[in-house]
Amino acid sequence: MESGIFNFKDLFEIISYFVTTISLLGLWATYIFSKKQIHFTTMEKCVSNFREISKWKGMPCDISAEYIEFVSEEFFYLENDYLHLKVSIEWIDGMIDYLPFYDKNKVFIESNRLDTLKDQNNTVRLLRDYPRIRKAIQMRQEIDFKIVHISIENENDREKRRQERDKIIYSVIKNLNISWWKKINLKRKIANR
Repeated sequence: MESGIFNFKDLFEIISYFVTTISLLGLWATYIFSKKQIHFTTMEKCVSNFREISKWKGMPCDISAEYIEFVSEEFFYLENDYLHLKVSIEWIDGMIDYLPFYDKNKVFIESNRLDTLKDQNNTVRLLRDYPRIRKAIQMRQEIDFKIVHISIENENDREKRRQERDKIIYSVIKNLNISWWKKINLKRKIANR
């Protein structure tokens, strides 16, 4: 077996391999950078939207419809990989106080903060056009919703509360239309937050 550069064809071939490799590395770096930029831009938009909705708290109007629209948008971003999974986990932890749920036995669990979503009939009416949210709030495992909303008196309460909330986060994300790869990594990412 012979090796080495014997003519211009061999030299050109080596140069073309080198240029191709550099080009592929450049494309890969561009892809990673643009994905991070999409995640950042989406996060920035969602934070801005939430701040806008939060400003209405002191007003006599009900913000439930706007909040539901906002949650639907965030779930869409999560499903389509515009949000990093770690960010979504943290945001869903915050949503637990605002969203209503259905427990494993299909019993309605009212929202802890939004009055309109404390009534099952109003919730059904509001969620009529949001199948993604309706699916996400269906719990698959036994969850103690009393512990989910307890005030934290000590470290033991904090840990019990976190464990129950982690179950909800896991169920909500698992109910969304996400890739099997995200589902595999989900428990580990929730545990490491």
